[in-house]
This record gives sequence, C-alpha cells and structure tokens, in this order.
Amino acid sequence: MNVASETTRSLIVFGRDDSRKPHASVFLLPEVEAAESAARLMGMHSHRVEPGEAPEIVMRLPAGKLFDSGKAFVPFVKGELYTRIAALAGVADERDSGSGDDKAADSPENASAGSPEAVTGHGGADGGGGASGDLWARLAVGDMVLASEGPDEGYFEARIMKAKAKGIFTLKFRDYPDAPQIDRSYYQLGLIHPRQLAKK
Repeated sequence: MNVASETTRSLIVFGRDDSRKPHASVFLLPEVEAAESAARLMGMHSHRVEPGEAPEIVMRLPAGKLFDSGKAFVPFVKGELYTRIAALAGVADERDSGSGDDKAADSPENASAGSPEAVTGHGGADGGGGASGDLWARLAVGDMVLASEGPDEGYFEARIMKAKAKGIFTLKFRDYPDAPQIDRSYYQLGLIHPRQLAKK
C-alpha cells in the first residue's frame, strides 16, 4: 500500500503558453495547495496524483518551484509527455494544429525557457521585427535571466554579473546569494518577459 509522505510527488501543474508550447512540472505534498493556487493564477491546469499513480509520467517530470509572487516555475516538457499528462487529467490538449510547437519546445534553445512568462521579450517591447536570436544578443550585465545549475536541476532566476567572449555569461542566482557564481552560454539561458520583470 502506497502512503503519501512529504516527499511524495503529489500534484502536476501543466498547460500551454501563449505560443502553444507545453509546460509541466510536479510538486510535493506540502506544496499542493499553493501550487494549485499558482496554476489558477497562471491559467494552467493541475492534477492531484494519488500515491503510486502513473509513475511512468510523474517520475519524468521536472520539479516545479513556487515564487513569493504566488506564481510558479513550470518548465517546458516534450509534446509526447504533455499529451499523456492531459489524458491522465482528462483535459483536452489545447495545441494548435500544424504549428510545429512541440518540435520547437524540444529544441535546445527553448528547453531553457522555464515558464509561460519566459517567452519572447527582453527589457522592453520587441515589436516582433527581429529573429529570436536577437533577444539573446541584447543580453547585458545586470539583466535577469533563467538558468540551471545542471541537467537534473530546474531553472531559476539569475542576474548576469559579467559578459565574456563567445557568448558566455557569469551568473549569480537571485534567490541563492550564497551559491557560487556560474558560467553559462547564451543558448543555455531563458528569457523573462518584460512585464514579469517590471513586477520585481
């Protein structure tokens, strides 16, 4: 008999962003109510997971992170996994037909964008006139981005402390001031929408 504990993966938060790219993450038992509230705030879905339910889905999901703003960090996931989550929760998949977004969501460039708010945009209105690479080209010291400590870790807000050659940036995690600074290439970083930055 499976018994829930504080380390039990107990809630899936999932949804598609404005570009129809799939996001999903899992939260532990003590985080369930706050994560459900965050899902409603962000216009996403949530599904409570019974102990031992659908481990082939639950164990593949990245851990989410709750923010003081009441919102949550919900990373990109593969389209195939998102489809299985939607079926598990009994929710219709809102994917636009023929958009090719699932393929885009699996690409290295997009894999670093951690939430529905971390899509296009940086420091101001983009106007839609440039290629997405231009957004990363405008990154500068002092900008806030999303970065990960490693392949098995989530993405968290970090400030650019130094710009190096070949698109390498030295970063410091905002919520972990005692953590050592890290170096990351521009393609490993996610961008935060300027409207979200304005709230900080």
